[in-house]
Amino acid sequence: MVAGNRYELKLRQEARGSAKPTRAEWIEDEGCRRTYYAVYIFFGLLTMTYNHTPALGFNELEDLQLPSTEALWNLQVPDETSWHEQLGKYPAVVFLEAHENLFQGEATTYSSFATRVMINALFLEVWYHKRSPEALQDVVTEYKLRLALETWEKSLGLCEPEPVSAPLSAPHKGHPLIFNARAMYRNARTRLEVDLKPVQEALRYHDPYEVAAAMSNARDRVKRSSEMIKVIEECYDCIETAVIQGVRWVARTSPTNWSVEHPLCGMDLMIVLSLWLYRLEHDEEPATPEEGAMYYKVRQLFAKDSDDSCQVSSVVAKLWGSMLDEVVVWGLFKV
Repeated sequence: MVAGNRYELKLRQEARGSAKPTRAEWIEDEGCRRTYYAVYIFFGLLTMTYNHTPALGFNELEDLQLPSTEALWNLQVPDETSWHEQLGKYPAVVFLEAHENLFQGEATTYSSFATRVMINALFLEVWYHKRSPEALQDVVTEYKLRLALETWEKSLGLCEPEPVSAPLSAPHKGHPLIFNARAMYRNARTRLEVDLKPVQEALRYHDPYEVAAAMSNARDRVKRSSEMIKVIEECYDCIETAVIQGVRWVARTSPTNWSVEHPLCGMDLMIVLSLWLYRLEHDEEPATPEEGAMYYKVRQLFAKDSDDSCQVSSVVAKLWGSMLDEVVVWGLFKV
């Protein structure tokens, strides 16, 4: 159905040629684009959680305009002349153009919905890279991906201001889609440094013993490096949000009050954080000053829940496990 709508959209645009669409025509086209991108995002979450190969290829999106702002989508105009005047104030950005800008370090202005689309695209770029046989030696691609992710984050400040009709009880005061997009951004940053493919493969079959074994065996995949410190910062931001907002409240309501992206994206981060803390506590190699500072920062976050003799890795793992017990997302956390 989605592919058919995409094909019909292409035919309509070709028939229209260089003529601007009427309000009704634009609404039909934009509705098609939004549906297509919503499916694209959904498939991205499937890839992230279960390691499924993406169902929508990059080449299917190249010439597709990114979703418009909510202001333009909900705009009411008295006539077609006014509509065309308003339409001209919102320059359309094509997916391929925005994608290339990110990899060239050029921040781009687009809507909140488009921001969510582009981080989905970058996450899939990271996923494809990690599945490549040359991934370990391909430092150039890793550099480009880091640049693209950094540029995406910088672009958040340029997002078109959007009206928020349903504000969230969340630390982020902007548009909910940007809050959700940041969850996937943290996951993409983490995946670039730590590949948890065995864990995702095990999750497909919902066998708790296989999942537990895969998580334990992933310990050696969590390296101790300066780049990993940046990843641990992202993990810290994720768990800090839960602690500040209230662990039980976040556990029970984040999939519905925020979105399912938060528990799904946060799963990798909590695995990585727990394993990194475990390595610091058990490795013979002493912690560097940078690692020690980060470890202390995490310990202070849980100062009320643990004493000095407690290992922080076990505190984080238990807290994370208790949060997963509160709610089921996609049947995932029953394991």
